[in-house]
Amino acid sequence: MRPPCRSPFFSLVAPFVALGCASEPLDSAAGDEGAGGNAGEGSDGPPKPVLATTSVVFGPSGTLQPTALAFHPIRADELWVTLRQPATDQPCTSTEDAGCRALIGWIAIVSNADEAPDAQVKTDANGWHFLRRPTSIAFAEDGSFATCAEARTSNYEDEAADFNGPVRWSSDVTLFGAPGQGETNSTHIDMLHETPFCMGLANEGGTIYWAFNGQVGSLDRYDFHEPHGPGEDDHSDGEVWRYATGEVSRLAGVPSHLAYDAERDELFVADTGHGRVIALDATSGSYGEPIFSYDPIETRAEMIGASVREVVPPGTLVAPSGLVLDEGRLFVSDHATGHIHAFDRDGALLADIDTGRGPNDVSGIAIGPAGRLYFASAASGEIHRIEEPVP
Repeated sequence: MRPPCRSPFFSLVAPFVALGCASEPLDSAAGDEGAGGNAGEGSDGPPKPVLATTSVVFGPSGTLQPTALAFHPIRADELWVTLRQPATDQPCTSTEDAGCRALIGWIAIVSNADEAPDAQVKTDANGWHFLRRPTSIAFAEDGSFATCAEARTSNYEDEAADFNGPVRWSSDVTLFGAPGQGETNSTHIDMLHETPFCMGLANEGGTIYWAFNGQVGSLDRYDFHEPHGPGEDDHSDGEVWRYATGEVSRLAGVPSHLAYDAERDELFVADTGHGRVIALDATSGSYGEPIFSYDPIETRAEMIGASVREVVPPGTLVAPSGLVLDEGRLFVSDHATGHIHAFDRDGALLADIDTGRGPNDVSGIAIGPAGRLYFASAASGEIHRIEEPVP
C-alpha cells in the first residue's frame, strides 16, 4: 500500500526578503588580464583563474539557503530559486514533530532579474511534504516545472517507506503558493516517489524529467504524462526507468545538478561524490527487471548496460554541483572551491572563473537572457550575478 501524503499541522509565515543590486567589483586575477578575460588564451597551459565582478540580485534574510535556480522559459527575465532551511537535529516523527517545520522548502520568484530585481517568496500549503528540502528545479517548455528533495521520505521520518521523488508544479503565480486544494492540501500537479535523496533534475522535453537518485546512485528517468488536478493524488499514468545504478554518488548537503543535451541525447551529470562530470547516452540501455515502486504504475524498469562517458575526470573539480549547458559549453560550479569552470562537451577546459566566494559555498548556476551567469551562495543565502558575459 502506498503511504499517504501527510497534511501540514502548523501555520506558515513567509520570510522577509531583502534585495540588492549594488555592484561588488573584485580585483582582477594576477597578470594583465582583467575580470572576464581568459588569462590562458593563446598559451600552452590551461586557462588561468579570472576573478569575477559580481552583484547581488536576491538575498533572503534569516537562514534560508538557495540550492538551485532556473529562468522561466516564457517569462524570460523571471528567475526561480529553490530555498531550504538548515538541517535540524529536531525529530519529525509521528510522535515528535518539533523538526517538521524546518523541512519546509520555499521558492523565490525574482522578476526583472537582469535589470531591477524584485522578489516574492512562496511555499506550498503542504510544503513539508511536496517542497521538502529542495535541491533542484527544472522547467519544461510550457512553463510548468519540477522540484525534488534531499530526503529519504516525504512523510514522518519514522515511517519505513522510502517515499520520495520529483514533484511537478504550475508556474501560474496565482496557483503556486495559493491555499491548498484537493486530497493533499497542496497545489502540486503531479508527483512520483522512486527517487529518495534526489540531488538534481533536468527536463528532457515535455513531461519527461531526469533525477539524480542519491540513495542508490542512479539516474532515474520519469514521464509524468498528464497532470492531475492541483492537489489531487492520481499518479497511475506515470512511468520510470532507472539507469546507471551505482555509477554516481551523492555528497550529502551538496546538490548534483543535471543538464539534458537534446542535440546529442545525452544527460550531463555533476557526479559530486566522485568529483567528476559524466554524460549518459539516453538512447542506450536495455530493459531489465522491474524496480520497486510505491506508485501504482506499470512501467518501472531497470535499464541495463547504458553507456556512460567521463567528460571531466576527477582532478580538475573537487565537488561539482551547479551545471548548465549553453551553446555547446558546459558550465560547472565547484562547491569545494567557489570556482565556475567552462568546458566544451568533450571536457576541454575553456575558462576558469573565480566567484570570490571561497570554499563550500557555490551550488546552483544559471545563465540569464543577457548571457550572464548567476550562482547560488549557500553561506550568504544570496543569488549573485557575474557582470561579465559568459566566455
